[in-house]
Amino acid sequence: MRITCVIGTLGGGGAERVMTYLCAGLASRGHQVTLLTLDDSVPDFYQTPASVLRVREHLGAFKESGFWGSFPRLWRLMRAVADTRPDVVISFMTISVLAACWLLRVPYIYADHLDVRHLEYSRKWQILRNFLLARASRVTVLSERDRKFLAMYFPKWRASVVYNPAMPADTQKYPRPTFLEPGKKYVLAVGRLVKQKGFDRLLQSWRRICDDFPNWRLCLIGGGPDEAELKGLADTLDVQASVQFVPPIKGLASVYQHADLYAMSSRAEGFPMVLLEAMAAGLPAVSFACTGPDVIIRNGTDGFLVKQNHTDQLSAKLAELMTDEEKRASFGAQAKLVTERFSLANYLDAYEKLCKDAVK
Repeated sequence: MRITCVIGTLGGGGAERVMTYLCAGLASRGHQVTLLTLDDSVPDFYQTPASVLRVREHLGAFKESGFWGSFPRLWRLMRAVADTRPDVVISFMTISVLAACWLLRVPYIYADHLDVRHLEYSRKWQILRNFLLARASRVTVLSERDRKFLAMYFPKWRASVVYNPAMPADTQKYPRPTFLEPGKKYVLAVGRLVKQKGFDRLLQSWRRICDDFPNWRLCLIGGGPDEAELKGLADTLDVQASVQFVPPIKGLASVYQHADLYAMSSRAEGFPMVLLEAMAAGLPAVSFACTGPDVIIRNGTDGFLVKQNHTDQLSAKLAELMTDEEKRASFGAQAKLVTERFSLANYLDAYEKLCKDAVK
């Protein structure tokens, strides 16, 4: 099959990383795969496999085009899709390309990578989204909870659950990153510094326990619009001496190998790749129970889940694992099994079948 995969950019993030896995996997199975992005102003954070044809367009957002500008943008988008001669299109969180597919009469699959109950659209976009997704061959979501929600409120969307894959950890031994203090143990958290990720709540939780664990540090890796605000909160809470803010880095294998525990404080998630990576590397995890982590983490087996907004419970579970090295080791060994529970082969099987069904 000729499969065209579309995403806004490859500028970093879990969905973008999964897109590269999907394209490479489908290409390895003999399909002719094209990866199309729509905003060439953002440089690629992830490398495209050599077996995949990489196409870049610079179309800008529909809302920036205005009413009249949206028509030439749609025409260019149709041309970009048509030039790849697809049998089927897989769109990751890109609604506008579905309009081009519908006009071209190309079957399409739409994949959402966030908790669909937390997505917000203007009234016009809601109408367009509902029209186009009702005509999709399939809409994939990342949790059974989302599928049930869509089955109740949007039954025409034909939603299916396809979990993100957990890739095996890098077994190469890496030296300790220079930003990790020698002789210290680390709680690690990774993500964009935005409200959704809840790092403000993680800092509040850390305030409760950091004085009891002088040999531990909290390392936050990421960048984003809330960076100054979060650093200010760390100063206000007087935890800046035990918290490190590190800019985004490519390849976290060395960090996983030298960290001791993973913390996730998100208000909403899809199926977070960074959590899968950390657990595949043998890190036990503590997370608020939102969509994604509530499936990935087996509470009391490879990590802990705590109620949303209960920062006291997050503190207590972090402290429990920070105190008990034997339990950390036991949870870490179980965490590695995440690569079997959510394998890449199962992920590719699911999308390959959806593509075949769409073409039929």
